[in-house]
Amino acid sequence: MKRFLFVLITVLSLELCGTNSHVAAEEGSAGQSGIQRPKEARSAPDILLKDIEGNLTGSGSYQGKVVLVHFWATWCGPCKDELPTINALWERFRGREFTIIAIAEDSKKAVEPYIKEHGLKFPVVIDQYGKAFRSYGVRALPTSYIVDKRGKIEGIAIGQRDWIASETLKLIERLLKE
Repeated sequence: MKRFLFVLITVLSLELCGTNSHVAAEEGSAGQSGIQRPKEARSAPDILLKDIEGNLTGSGSYQGKVVLVHFWATWCGPCKDELPTINALWERFRGREFTIIAIAEDSKKAVEPYIKEHGLKFPVVIDQYGKAFRSYGVRALPTSYIVDKRGKIEGIAIGQRDWIASETLKLIERLLKE
């Protein structure tokens, strides 16, 4: 029942919010790629979760990097469809001041084989009980936040998208230069 309600809320949120809202026209800006700028500047919430190997990882260890904080689940169809482009984004910016924290709303038992089956290369942490989801106020899947090097949320993306679209790549390049 919980998953049904979550899926229902996700679908309604996508219909009401739209997945391609444009809020800015500057080249390399959040809005041009369908990624919305937050209404007011705020820092990304601190989170502390375990990765697949059981190691604690927190957002504080990513200071000085551009971070894609990506909320997803193994049962989410749009999440599954966009994961290849997140993998490609990871490969493109790997080794630079960029990282991904993919936060799965599932158990380790569900996520671990899913990662292997789909060949995911980026870091995944488990949030089975929704602590990070609540901290960020996630109400639909997939939802992603782009966080700049100072830990400020630069953009919010609700719904599936192509993470290697030119506008998104320009946005990340701009944030890496700042």
